Amino acid sequence: MSKLKLPGKKQTDVQLMQTAEQIYSKMTAESTLFAAPVPALATLEAALTAFRNSATEAAYRDTRAIMIRKQKRQELDYVLKELSKYVDTVANGDGTVVLAAGFSLQKSNESYSGLVPKAQRPLAEPGQIGSGRVLIKTTSWTGARMYEFQYRIKGSTDAWTSQLSSKSSCVLEGLETFKEYEFRVTYIGINPTANYSDSTSSYVL
Repeated sequence: MSKLKLPGKKQTDVQLMQTAEQIYSKMTAESTLFAAPVPALATLEAALTAFRNSATEAAYRDTRAIMIRKQKRQELDYVLKELSKYVDTVANGDGTVVLAAGFSLQKSNESYSGLVPKAQRPLAEPGQIGSGRVLIKTTSWTGARMYEFQYRIKGSTDAWTSQLSSKSSCVLEGLETFKEYEFRVTYIGINPTANYSDSTSSYVL
């Protein structure tokens, strides 16, 4: 069963406008399939126009105009969210109907069931002098349930020490100051088999 995916909050203003325009255009063209949208497509068109106008005004960095743009974006988000409920009801799990309305589909868990991709080489940022801390970051992956960060003193044959994180970054503490460490990371997905990144190194302050 396919699930509808709402436009993301991470979309830029322009991307959100393009998404809304696509939904309006496709649902208008498929008037037989979407006979009585709730809210009406006229409501979506009005919200989109208001947001587009507010974004143009906010381009001049006027504080009040920026606040209005934020408000109009929230209003457009709300209309799209309510409209998605109507489309979801009409689709009843049929992904082709969701796509016909201009919405996207969520990725199924099956698409993440294989070996996790190799994580990118992590970035290490030492903390203040004497802190014994290092901030480790890697690129996030949607299919990751957890991130496993590993470290050891560079050049040693010691076993790697692991630290799990629910985010693509974590702070490693209690490291020996003025020693050089090496770090690596792997995603942990449905398939628990590790696929470690290339290692990176950094001195601990």
